[in-house]
Amino acid sequence: MVAAAAAAVRPLVGRGLDLVLLDLALPVPLAQEAAAVVAESAETPVLVLDDGVEGRWRTLARGEPLEAVLEVPCPSAHLRRAIAAALERGAFLRGDQLVGRSAAMRQLREQILLIAPTPVSTVLITGESGVGKDVVAQSLHRFSDRRDHPFRAINCAAIPENLLESELFGHERGAFTDAKAQRAGVFEQANGGTVFLDEIGEMSLLAQVRLLRVLEQREVTRVGGSSAIAVDLRVVSSTNRDLQLAVSRREFRLDLYHRLRVVSLEVPPLRQRSEDIPLLVAHFAAQFSPEGAHRFEGFGDAAMAVMLDYAWPGNVRELRNLIEHLVFLGPRRPIEPRDLYPHLERPPLAERQLPAVSHRSGDPSERELIYFALLDLKREMAELRRLVEQRLPGAGPAPPTAVYPLPVMPVEADLAERADDATAVEPVRTLRDLEREAMTQALARVGGNRKQAAQLLGISTRTLYRKLDEYGLR
Repeated sequence: MVAAAAAAVRPLVGRGLDLVLLDLALPVPLAQEAAAVVAESAETPVLVLDDGVEGRWRTLARGEPLEAVLEVPCPSAHLRRAIAAALERGAFLRGDQLVGRSAAMRQLREQILLIAPTPVSTVLITGESGVGKDVVAQSLHRFSDRRDHPFRAINCAAIPENLLESELFGHERGAFTDAKAQRAGVFEQANGGTVFLDEIGEMSLLAQVRLLRVLEQREVTRVGGSSAIAVDLRVVSSTNRDLQLAVSRREFRLDLYHRLRVVSLEVPPLRQRSEDIPLLVAHFAAQFSPEGAHRFEGFGDAAMAVMLDYAWPGNVRELRNLIEHLVFLGPRRPIEPRDLYPHLERPPLAERQLPAVSHRSGDPSERELIYFALLDLKREMAELRRLVEQRLPGAGPAPPTAVYPLPVMPVEADLAERADDATAVEPVRTLRDLEREAMTQALARVGGNRKQAAQLLGISTRTLYRKLDEYGLR
């Protein structure tokens, strides 16, 4: 009987069930076998009907955020709500909002589902600008017990310092010149719910003191007021700054930093999960034109290769803006690399077509391409030099890695400055010899695997191929 039941359940799970309802009133061997089969599908929500026997489900549970236990008997309305919640959590884990199939994004979604229903009061979200920290904050509220209460978001960097405290804590009438009426702040407005403090690292030190009081004592005092108002809420904050560095520079309070990061979530940059780019492209294209009435016909192979190789300094926000432009204003054909370059901050060097030299005044876009090419070359040479000096015995200290802004000086002046830098240190061998030796050693160390050799050298695979051609090592 047990074998027959398992044989019947396994094909259903393999086809991708939306929900599994498991009744623990089943015979123990059958319940154990059913739990084992369901465990083969980590993305399938499981709703367990528990008969109240202590500890039975703990011997069967997968320990994942998609499991929920419902004691029976229960009202039908309660059962319907539980089923709807389980389906919603399953759709979220599959990526209905935080889109992506990469391991990093799946882990982030699982962490959100685990943290959201807990009573933890503060969560710190870190990550570069544009990665989607606001979506993470909204998801934490959506799957918490506070979801039926307000969610209030405020950007600490977008509000002048003299108005931020009033926005957060409220003010009494007459507290300052324009305070013509009493006003509740964000913390009062979100009582019972969630407050999202975006760019918390830009908050003034005075506001940080008052925020710490809210977190520690769970009460708010309006600007110009004297009475404390009790509040019950979760505070989710985000930053793209290194708060530990800000603490060391006395720009951020250490006690507030520790209070905010009771739980910390890091959102990965898009360049570290490039396998998610095709999914994001499809997601945004459908979002901007749900009925398909657009001119966007997708990307050709060469254009998608550029998308996957691009560093995406603006992350998902930059990709979203690009797809929005292409959906409404793009060509009526598959996208080609030349359609992308005007919209990318730093197109991949190997894909750029530099203009031919002429006696006419250069177009601004042509000059920009030349500047980008020189910047990439300068950065790659500096990085190779640093790596070579680190790895070769007897070499001097590596120069610090620098971020090179768009040059405003003429090209000739930039080349002259680079020549001066090259003569400042007298190497034993030429830089060309050192580069060749470094690439030879890297290839030998990884058995000729060029992708691993590029990672070892700290350069892109495309750059390594170009250098191998240049030195005749390919």
